[in-house]
Amino acid sequence: MNIIELKDEEFIAKGNERACYLDSTDKNKAIKISYEQNIGRSKQTTTEISYYKELLKKQDISWKHLPKFYGEVKTNKGDGFIVELIRDYDGEISKSFQYYIDKNGVEKYKKELEEYKKFFLKYNVIFNYGMMPKNILLRKNSETESNLVLIDGLGDITYFTFPNKISFFARKKINRRWDKFIKKYLSKKGK
Repeated sequence: MNIIELKDEEFIAKGNERACYLDSTDKNKAIKISYEQNIGRSKQTTTEISYYKELLKKQDISWKHLPKFYGEVKTNKGDGFIVELIRDYDGEISKSFQYYIDKNGVEKYKKELEEYKKFFLKYNVIFNYGMMPKNILLRKNSETESNLVLIDGLGDITYFTFPNKISFFARKKINRRWDKFIKKYLSKKGK
């Protein structure tokens, strides 16, 4: 496997455990890497990669609310993986949902939130407590249409994940986590 050279000018953003870089070979892809190269991949990265591989097995999955996954890579800054870089209709990199709710309030995005929740329930996509407004992008598809895209917090970080494979239990977990997400991050911002 070739090692991809990541340059500082390709840096896009960083979170608590990982950094995101523009893929120099494709302006519509990004490379996520763990900070701690000496310990290999972070637990978050391992969980996400594993979950993406499970999602790829589903024939009917929609990628409207998740970045597409293109596989694992080795870079000069550590192990990582390639995902779709979420862009607006005008080519700009999409901004965080946090940016938009700070600017416009939550109520304006009621339709997008309803569609987002339906996506998780329809496809039994589990998200963890890393799903927060700063880890969700609002992709503008036109001047009037947009959708939410989860860029961090995919998969389940609990030890026992077998029940997630059974729709009934997966939906219960999704609904519980959704309620916590709304209560913790959005209920006070909906003015």
